[in-house]
Amino acid sequence: VKVVNMTCGLIIILLSLVSALAEASFIFDTADVAVTTGETLELKCGVKQDFRYCVWENEKGYIYQVEDVHAGVHAGMRAPEDLTDNQCGVVIDSIGAQDLGAWTCKVHLAGRTLVGSRNVGKTNMGPCDESFVLLGQECYYFHESSHKSWQDAREYCRSMTTLADLAVVDECHELALIWDHVIMYHNATWHWIGGSDLGQEGYWYFVDASPVPVGTPFWRPGNPSDDGNCLDLSEPYGYFNDYDCEKTGHFICQQIFL
Repeated sequence: VKVVNMTCGLIIILLSLVSALAEASFIFDTADVAVTTGETLELKCGVKQDFRYCVWENEKGYIYQVEDVHAGVHAGMRAPEDLTDNQCGVVIDSIGAQDLGAWTCKVHLAGRTLVGSRNVGKTNMGPCDESFVLLGQECYYFHESSHKSWQDAREYCRSMTTLADLAVVDECHELALIWDHVIMYHNATWHWIGGSDLGQEGYWYFVDASPVPVGTPFWRPGNPSDDGNCLDLSEPYGYFNDYDCEKTGHFICQQIFL
C-alpha cells in the first residue's frame, strides 16, 4: 500500500472534532485478523445513520480518508463491492509488512465520533509496560487521577519504570495520535509533556536533550510567549504552549526503548 500522510495541522483540526466513542449504530468487528503476506484484506466499518465522513488510521499513524480510498486516490486500496452497512469499509489489495498492526476506523457524525480498532496480523500489540498504551510505535501513560507540577510530573513518570520520562513529542503524526487519544478519552484537557527551556531561556529542549520543534504546526499561534518555561499540550487543539512550571495539571509519560 502506498501511504500518504496528511499534514499535522489538518490532522489536529480533524481530531479536535472527536467527542464520544462507539454506540449501537456502529457496525464494526474488533476481532484480530490473521493474514498472509500478499493476500487481499477487507476491513469493514459502517453505521446505520447519516454521517459526515470517515477515516482509517493504521498503526504507523497514516490516515486515509475513506472518500479518497473509494475514489482510487490511494494505490493498493479500494472500495469493497458491498457497501451495505459498510459505508466506511476499505479493501487492501495486497497485505505487506507495513500494513500489520492496529487499524482504527473513525466515523464522524454531527458532534461526535464513533471509533473502532482491530489488529491485523499481530497478536501482541507491543512491549508496553502495564498502564502504558501503544500509540503508533510508542508507549504512553496518561495520568488523569491527580494534578502535578511539571517537575513533580516528571518525577512520577521516572518512578514508574527506569525507562520512562515525560513524553517527547517531536513528530507530526505522533502529536496527532497523542491528542486524538486525549480528545477521545480525557476530554481534551491540557497535559504536561517533556519539554522546557529551564536550561537556558528561549532554548527549548526535551528531557532526552533533543530540540523541541519550532513554529507551526507544533506551537500554538503566538507561542512561546514567555508565559512559562515548561511545555504542555494546550486545549482545545493540542498545540505546544509554554506554561508556568508550577501550575498543576495532567501529564503524559513515555516508555523509553534503548
